Parts: sequence; C-alpha cells; structure tokens
Amino acid sequence: MKTLNMQQLCSFAQDSQKIDERLVIIKTSDVSLLQNYKVIGCRILLLVFSGELDVETNGRPRTLQRCDFLDILEGTSFGIGACSTDLDFYCIITSRKFLLEVLQNIVPGPKDYFTMLMANPVQHLSANGTARVFKQIRLMDEALSDINHTYRTEMVRTYFKSFVLELGDLIIKEKHLPGYSQQNMVVKDTLMANFMELVWKHFRERREVSFYAKELCVSTKHLARVVKSCTGKTPHEIISGEVLGLAIQLLKNEEVLIQEISDALHFADQAAFSKFFKKYLKVSPSQFRKNT
Repeated sequence: MKTLNMQQLCSFAQDSQKIDERLVIIKTSDVSLLQNYKVIGCRILLLVFSGELDVETNGRPRTLQRCDFLDILEGTSFGIGACSTDLDFYCIITSRKFLLEVLQNIVPGPKDYFTMLMANPVQHLSANGTARVFKQIRLMDEALSDINHTYRTEMVRTYFKSFVLELGDLIIKEKHLPGYSQQNMVVKDTLMANFMELVWKHFRERREVSFYAKELCVSTKHLARVVKSCTGKTPHEIISGEVLGLAIQLLKNEEVLIQEISDALHFADQAAFSKFFKKYLKVSPSQFRKNT
C-alpha cells in the first residue's frame, strides 16, 4: 500500500476540495480517493454521520460506526478500507500548524485531550451532537467548493474554527470532562505538542532524549517531568514506541527485508535492531513476522 503525505495528497485533489497544501476535505463521494493509500504526517479529523467505515491506524484495523469521531495525530499512519452502502462521512486532512493558526492559541476540548488521543483516537458522540457538528463541516465544505468566492479561504477558516470549537464543547459536556479554565494554551501543553512533532520528524534517526531537549531549549529533566505528567510515560518510552510501531508496520510487509528495516530505522546493524525489538515484544523480528 502506497503512502501519501499532505503535498502528494493535494497534488491530485481537486481545487474545490482543498486550500493550497494546508487543508483537504474528503467526503462520501470521494472515499475511493483514499482507498489503497496510507496517509502519513497529517492531522486527520473524521466524523461518521451514518453507516460504517473500516480504517487502519498505525496498522491497527478499526470499524467506525454512526456518530464516531476519529482524531489522528501527525505521527500516525491512516488508511481507509471497505465501507457500507449507507455511509455518510467527512474527513478533514490538515496539519497541526494550520490548526493552530485557525484557533489562535485557543485550546478546545478537555484537559489532557492529547493524552486521550494517544490512548484511543476514537470518540463516540450522541446523535444530536453529531448532527450539530456535522452541520459545521457541511458549511465548511460548501465554502470550500465555492472556488470563485472572494473570501473563500477566510470563510473556510471561520467554519473550520467553528467546527473545532463545537466539537470541543461537545466532548467536554458529553464525556463530563473538565475543560481549560483559561482559553490560552498552557506552557506544558505547548511543550508536549512540540516534543511530539519533533519525535515524529526525527525518531528514525535520533533516539537520545538530550537531542529533543536541546531542540526545545529545555533541560532533559524538565522535558521528562512534562512528558511524564502529560502521558504517564518517559520521553524515551515515547520515542521507542514510535520506532517499534513503525518496525511492526514494516515487518507486516514481507517484501521488505529485515536488514532494510534495520537500515531504515538507523540501527547500527541487524543485531542491534533485533535486540531492541526483542526487548519490547519478547520475540525476534523474524519470529514476529512468522507469527503474523
């Protein structure tokens, strides 16, 4: 299955589906556009209004049903599979950078939402709440489709912001979770988000925590405290988890040699890769491949 980044996806999306390389909307009639591809390096917001849709996140299959909302972070691979005949959905593909530009440092949703997503990216919403949020996406899609509108981009940004804020309010109220007492993003949330962005960019080559701390202009101890408080994991565990996740995906493709996987993940040699893999899964890469 081929992979697509934002630039590649935008290259064959129609003008009425996108804003430059910042945002693409895929709806029910366009579902075949993403089938047989994996999207990587994008923030993906997907809402199912009716029917069922099979998706895959980091190699894990899921079936999304009516009123399910899927929020995929940029380090997660995403693919679309089979769907029911009564499917009605919208999939917004964008980037964290564009999302932050639109929100202007407002943090919608509950506290520790970032941690929630890492544990489970799917939220089941009420029918009334789904209809309310779906209405905002439709307005956004209509604005996006009007390519001759003088203020098209501004209209799309406005409806996008409205959609995210409605969604955040819905999740807080329906899940009975506390929201932020202040609208502005707190320092630790910003640091955590920036850390993850760096990890997704560099984890194939750099696994030492000191590298990330230096890039973020903080001490390794401070970074460890923030990451631990946000996720319950150490920075090293986060980095290793990303390496392991990609290794598992690659091992499922029997056309890729284990030595090639070791090289792609910048291990010193295949033995070092096998030692790393066995440390976490208790089996060697070759045994894992045979078992799957």
